[in-house]
Amino acid sequence: MKEIIINDKNLTENDMESEVIRVKGLILNSNGKILIAHNNNTYQFPGGHVDGDESINECIVREIKEETGINLKVTEDPFMSIVTYNQNYFGTGKKVLSKIYYYRFFTDEEPNLEETEYDELELATDFNLFYVNFEDFDSFLEKNIESGELDENIGREMLYVFSEYNNIFGGAE
Repeated sequence: MKEIIINDKNLTENDMESEVIRVKGLILNSNGKILIAHNNNTYQFPGGHVDGDESINECIVREIKEETGINLKVTEDPFMSIVTYNQNYFGTGKKVLSKIYYYRFFTDEEPNLEETEYDELELATDFNLFYVNFEDFDSFLEKNIESGELDENIGREMLYVFSEYNNIFGGAE
């Protein structure tokens, strides 16, 4: 698994006040499209936070089901992770170690909105899903970063993950 460490302030694990573990899924179909979400005024890969003593594999299955209504099984380990030592986690002033694990999935199962379980923020910010052509995905992200439709930090992360995905797997298949 490719691991990227972001630690601009040279912090140590002992400096961290807490740890946040998240998972995200790159969900591709046989038509060469990738499923993404739009929520809280930005785009993102479906996923979320690990709950309690849940494993990251259990979490990605649960989060994909909650956000898309799609039932998936984990058949391979995450292909990459980004570990960030945050000095000021989302403006809270807290030092937080953030770990995000990225999975890939292939399915032609369509999102089933009747099976989703959105949280309060997702409901309040009009969470929705749509497909983007895999071959156009990087230009889609760049265009939406430039227009402000995609949070710059999330967009850069998505571009980096997408680039690494292509480096590791060589495309949509």
